[in-house]
Amino acid sequence: MKTIISFAVTSSLMLFISPWVAADTPAQGDGLVTLGGEIIDSACGLELVSADQTIEMRPEPIGRLLRNAIGDPHPFQLRLVNCSLTRPDPSRPDVNLPDWQHLQVTFDGPRDRDGRSFAAFGGSQGVALHIWDAAGQESVPGEPMPLLPLAEGDMTLHYTLRLVGNGLPLMPGAHGAAVRFKLEYF
Repeated sequence: MKTIISFAVTSSLMLFISPWVAADTPAQGDGLVTLGGEIIDSACGLELVSADQTIEMRPEPIGRLLRNAIGDPHPFQLRLVNCSLTRPDPSRPDVNLPDWQHLQVTFDGPRDRDGRSFAAFGGSQGVALHIWDAAGQESVPGEPMPLLPLAEGDMTLHYTLRLVGNGLPLMPGAHGAAVRFKLEYF
């Protein structure tokens, strides 16, 4: 079974450009450009290679999954860069808000195993995907993971992705999943 997992983060800055020309006038260089966006308050940047990752898992033999009840570990990381605990108050110059202290990660995507794991789609059957952090804490789709202390500078968050059984009979085939993540600072 071949597994490909994609992680995607949605950008908080959106740019919409749509030319508009009135129907009753010829298009002679008239138009309208509409721009929209959002400014967010964030303690860290996300390294570009962390934002969109593809994890290609080696094929897992059905026999090994039946014996072990879990697939091989596939580590991945989220790398936070230029973290700053200081929070300037945008409405009052020379005044700071309380410092950032914590970070919380939420993974989300289609669910399996009664909402406890991420659904795998494709030709295979009988498997779901599960994520653990470096401390062994499990990620539940759509639920924030425990708070992590935030530090100045760069930070690397370590996770492991594994196949788990979902209670259906195992059938060979390729599968994949898309898992989104959200970073929140407190």
